[in-house]
Amino acid sequence: MPKLGLTMTEGKIVKWLKGDGEQVGKGQPVVVVVTKKITSEIEAPASGILRIAAQLRETLPVGGVMGFILAPGEAMPEIKAVPSAIMAAVTAEEAGPIPAPVAAVPAAPPEGPPVAGQETGGEPIRASPAARRLARELGVDIRRVRGSGQDGRITEEDVRRSHEEQARVQATPLARRMAEEEGLDLTQIQGTGPAGRITEDDVLRALEGRKTPTAAPSRVIPFTGLRQAIAETMMESFHSMAQLTLTARADVSGLVELREALSQRWDERISYTDLLVKAVALALRQHPILNSMLAGEEIVLHDEVHVGVAVALDEGLIVPVVRQADRKTVREIHQTVQDLAERARAGELSVDEVTGSTFTITNLGMYGVEAFTPIINPPEVAVLGVGCIGEELALVNGQVVPRARIVLSLTIDHRIVDGAPGAAFLQTLVQLLEQPERILSAEGV
Repeated sequence: MPKLGLTMTEGKIVKWLKGDGEQVGKGQPVVVVVTKKITSEIEAPASGILRIAAQLRETLPVGGVMGFILAPGEAMPEIKAVPSAIMAAVTAEEAGPIPAPVAAVPAAPPEGPPVAGQETGGEPIRASPAARRLARELGVDIRRVRGSGQDGRITEEDVRRSHEEQARVQATPLARRMAEEEGLDLTQIQGTGPAGRITEDDVLRALEGRKTPTAAPSRVIPFTGLRQAIAETMMESFHSMAQLTLTARADVSGLVELREALSQRWDERISYTDLLVKAVALALRQHPILNSMLAGEEIVLHDEVHVGVAVALDEGLIVPVVRQADRKTVREIHQTVQDLAERARAGELSVDEVTGSTFTITNLGMYGVEAFTPIINPPEVAVLGVGCIGEELALVNGQVVPRARIVLSLTIDHRIVDGAPGAAFLQTLVQLLEQPERILSAEGV
């Protein structure tokens, strides 16, 4: 079980992409693992014969043995006879000769639905030959089809209706594959993803008999997965840092006009977040202490600027990363943020896309929030909270005119960043937002 993130301690096996005893090549995906944050396909570290040691839905600690890649004819070691601490340190390249061969562990019998016509619960499945044939062609589990024919007999129309119902259900690709292989009816699973979309966790709960009641006096949300990971990260942040929040107001009237102009020029809906990412990245270049981290007794100033953009999901918050944001144009940032946000909501981000940020932006302006106190995302030393844009009257050249204002909330780790450097960073950021032409001229868009 690989370590897919700094806070990962365990992972759950949700799908073997290759069968026990099957030939695999180095770099070929062999198993799908779910952590608290993401779902990831794990590749074979070497070429050889795959021998599966851990079964579906089994949870293993980081370093736990999921399986072996063996040479043809080589016997599978007895896992119980090998201390887990030693096995966690062995890699395919370093393993060397396997100790004295022991009897191979027999492969587990294949799981899956019984053959059409097989008795389930003591009663045979009543279906016409044509219905059975159509079910095989469409990949429909005939056990899950409700028959409308005489004596409950399943007809071709019943199979088609069941297939159409399954196709209409909103589910992630991995959740759909898992349900099909386990013979689960997606229409009977309660989705907890965006817009009720069924996720891998929903399928796992259904398989483990923990289906969410469709009607209950009170709703229960499992404190697991992403929600639990966020809680652990926030508690770590509060307990390990001296956090101080500074606020500043900026006149973003020119930024509002620039956003509209760019949206019309490129025929793309440029967001304020896109412009903020660029402005923050430029400000971090001038104030590198805010683009740092504490490593032991050393403060590490990052050479590159990777800006995390918080994205709200139904199950919690995730922070995709815009890498080298200071080197990207506003249009490139817009395309990157849009792609990351869409795939975040679909649960399709990789580990690399949600780790490694050096500074984070969280924007609650779309909810009408004016100002708030953001919490730092460790191991970063600062986070920027962005409120909504409001209209205020201001005196400009002796005239009272409406201006667009925004409140920026910067939380810093006071162990690393003093109040003055934090305020200087905010001052630079405000200047960039109030003179947005500097954002464009810095790198050229």
